Amino acid sequence: MLHHATPPARRFLAHVFVAMLLLLGGNLALSPALQAQQRIRIATYNIRFLNTNVANTDRLNNLQEVVNELNANVIGLQEIDDRDALELVFPSNEWHHIIDDNSGSNQDVAAVVRKPLEVVGFPQDLDADNEHFLVPGSSENSFFPNRRDVLVVGVTTPSHADTFFVMVVHTKSRFESGVGPGRSINDPRRVGHGRRVVERLREDFEGKKVILLGDFNDNPDDESVNILETGNPNAQGGAEDDQGTFLVNLTEPLCAAGHVSIGVEFDDLDAQTGRLNTIDPNSRQRNNDGRGTNLNTGKILFDQILISPGMLDRHISGTTRVFDHRSAVQGSSPASDHLPVFADFIIDLGEVLDEEEDDVALSTARLFSLLPNPTGTDAGREEITIENAGDTALDLEGWMARDRSNRIFALSGVIPPRARLTFVMVNATMPLTNSGDTVFLINRDGEVVDEVSYERIEARSGITITFE
Repeated sequence: MLHHATPPARRFLAHVFVAMLLLLGGNLALSPALQAQQRIRIATYNIRFLNTNVANTDRLNNLQEVVNELNANVIGLQEIDDRDALELVFPSNEWHHIIDDNSGSNQDVAAVVRKPLEVVGFPQDLDADNEHFLVPGSSENSFFPNRRDVLVVGVTTPSHADTFFVMVVHTKSRFESGVGPGRSINDPRRVGHGRRVVERLREDFEGKKVILLGDFNDNPDDESVNILETGNPNAQGGAEDDQGTFLVNLTEPLCAAGHVSIGVEFDDLDAQTGRLNTIDPNSRQRNNDGRGTNLNTGKILFDQILISPGMLDRHISGTTRVFDHRSAVQGSSPASDHLPVFADFIIDLGEVLDEEEDDVALSTARLFSLLPNPTGTDAGREEITIENAGDTALDLEGWMARDRSNRIFALSGVIPPRARLTFVMVNATMPLTNSGDTVFLINRDGEVVDEVSYERIEARSGITITFE
């Protein structure tokens, strides 16, 4: 039976848990100031002609549920009509909206950045203009049709300690108006797009931290994407799993495993786990067999995340995934025909004062959810999510989670107000047993500020247990 309790603080535990953390190599915040870090989630999502007609519909409810479950901090978006449509799904009191207000297209690329992260490069407002695109004022409409240039958004922390660039892509589709499936017809346009993007990155973003994401309308094996990965304008299409030397494609391992981001439907829902099956084992081969033709390749991984080498040490290994919550496909009006794809990163928050916390601040922290039994191998893939319900940022440096066998997992990072932070317990120092367990949340003074329990029946494969 699940229960959620906040037991009285026990001061005598402080010395015990401080000693335990030091023995295990933990890092206590004992100095007047510290260099804090935060885990953030970057995602890409083609919402399929999002406009204000979705207001008061089941589709809007589904979209809002997707965004809530995705829990991303920055999302690159495709096929957006205008800013009013963004407001329905991403309220402006929580998100910054970046979109070209004057494009006249219903397929705009856009970006949303969750506050308190900030946007740089927009001194007046967040209306994207020529200077905010990778090829400003481009006449190369063949490569960048209908203002589908690459939107460039600088993202920074409130202290401006860390800045990176998110670039949102939506290349020409494999469909040709009046013809139908047109993969080979439009291959040159996607290839030209890739070559021009490589040129511009070399010219203006050498050595900078870049995340290039979006709907590429090709999978990681295709020529246009191989050009981006290698920086070689003459790269050819074909199956390969090499780490890119110019841009690292975080979604290439997903392709190798058969994951897809478009074509998944409600029939793909696994009745046992309650999650979507995003794997089509034939997808990659089908795409390679159909190269040079106009054949429809069916389910495929179009939505991808590529990063510059300077971002590789920020990426948290094993966190790049295709969104598999049922909200993405449920109902008679599904949220979209695409699934979001996301990856988690660590960013620097700068120097943060290590001020003494009072009881009010402590009461805002709680254990929100646990994933004790991930699909597949458990070790290194279990998750714990901490929620900050308060109105000020919560610094977790020196905090820990502990199970009933006294195994601990050291926490770090800063959770913004009214936000959550998910940890993938890669080091497996506190394995969550599938037979049931109790987990305690402990602050830097050794005080138990929250605890949750679950039983064997709740620890089903792939199911995240939420505590209300």
